[in-house]
Amino acid sequence: MKKLCTSLLVLSALSLDVQADINDAFRVLPYLQNPSQDGMTIMWFTDNDAPGKLKLLGSSAAVVHQSQPLKAEQLAYYKTEVEKYFDDKALAKTPFVHQVRVEGLKEGTEYQYSVTQNGEVFEGTFKTVPSADSSVRFVVYSDSETEPESTGRTRRWSEPYGDFNRQYLVDQTIGYQENIRVMAERNPDFIAIAGDLVESGNEQRDWDEFWRHNAGELNAIASSTPILPAIGNHENYPGPDGGRKEYVPDLSAEAIDRYMAYFDLPDNGAKRAEHQGRYYRVDYGPITFITIDTSDGKPNKTDKDTNWRLEGLEAPDFNPGSEQYQWLEAQLADAKEKSQFTFVQFHHVPYSVGPHGFPTGENGFENGEDNQSGVPVRVLTPLFAKYGVDAVFAGHDEMYEHSLVDGIHFYDVGIGGDGLRGPYFGKDGKYSVDLDNPHQVYLAHLDAPEVWEGKQLVQGGKHYGHLEVNVTQNESGAWQTVISPVYVFPLMSKDGEITGWERRVYDDEVTLVAK
Repeated sequence: MKKLCTSLLVLSALSLDVQADINDAFRVLPYLQNPSQDGMTIMWFTDNDAPGKLKLLGSSAAVVHQSQPLKAEQLAYYKTEVEKYFDDKALAKTPFVHQVRVEGLKEGTEYQYSVTQNGEVFEGTFKTVPSADSSVRFVVYSDSETEPESTGRTRRWSEPYGDFNRQYLVDQTIGYQENIRVMAERNPDFIAIAGDLVESGNEQRDWDEFWRHNAGELNAIASSTPILPAIGNHENYPGPDGGRKEYVPDLSAEAIDRYMAYFDLPDNGAKRAEHQGRYYRVDYGPITFITIDTSDGKPNKTDKDTNWRLEGLEAPDFNPGSEQYQWLEAQLADAKEKSQFTFVQFHHVPYSVGPHGFPTGENGFENGEDNQSGVPVRVLTPLFAKYGVDAVFAGHDEMYEHSLVDGIHFYDVGIGGDGLRGPYFGKDGKYSVDLDNPHQVYLAHLDAPEVWEGKQLVQGGKHYGHLEVNVTQNESGAWQTVISPVYVFPLMSKDGEITGWERRVYDDEVTLVAK
């Protein structure tokens, strides 16, 4: 019986033999979910129904839990997916999910755990949620949009006032992998992902790729750091079922079922079972972190709707009067009284110069309209202002843009691992329409100018990255939050070859002090 230790951040650093052992024993390595002061959920996936054993250390005596694997029927590969991508059809197995909730733990305490599965032992650590007087560090990003096809495929990297279709320096797989590596080195307490985790929510291969980065052969960051996800439009994509068009209701519902199979999320008290997990609240030390679902505003195809192409799916509405809106207001009111800082995440950024910053409509970007616009979510801004929300994290437009509205910091941090867009309107916008974002504070495309020395980029530019948020007490005892926009900079030789990567921070760091 071999032990597979996660003390190494990047599993690719392990030997090929150990990697093979990992792949044989686990479909997805053990990862953390639903953190609380006295509990944690550990999940993993296998290709067979053999029970696993979770051993927890850190108390006076080790506690052992045996998993009860269930076949995750939601995660079956489509026939068309198998026919197109699997030479060996036997490899397209429907996995088994193992989920163990451990409770009765001490707050703010680090625990060691091990999972014995199929003759192998995986070891990791986690930390429970600390008390309200503890410091917290978390990272947040959006739009990783994983798919196997990301390997070898670069994305548009529009040149400021130049070539709109210029391509980025590395493919999406390397970009996302390096981004996660930098996050892991900073040892955050949790990771928030503001939607579009995968390219197609109903294509199983895309989920396989996501976990390869987060709890697999490329990195095991989720084995020590809980992920708090939000639903994006790509989580609703139908996938490869015979080439049917986007957002077919039954297939979009199946896509959400895949998403929900991977995450154990706090109870939101929703009246409808299908709305459980789609929005939720986590209190973590001195902060409240709220996730909502902006997939589909009601009524459909109106100025209240974020996705005119998503019809018939029973997603929770976010507009005033809806159950989700009422839940959100109650959580914000409570957080204002109990927490030092309140943060909200969702997918559709409401203030942006990207393609989804156009008002809603079906007449195209040339006419200043978008049928997947984030503008309808602006209806929530008065609510955020009323209850003192400190920052809002979103994505969708796949750029780093920071806006300030009514004292609230809005971030598009859709630079996780997919696109690196420039503006679609405003300064250097692709389309000549009479629009701009008057709330914009910082746009990496223009405010971090590229500096080249021949073929070598030495400074600036749009790159893959994330926000790092540090909540601490300052020297005078006041609580403060520092929001740092991190980007992963490619170090280059004089010949333009990439020789390494470096963590850098855009000149847009924000410090907030609790009132």
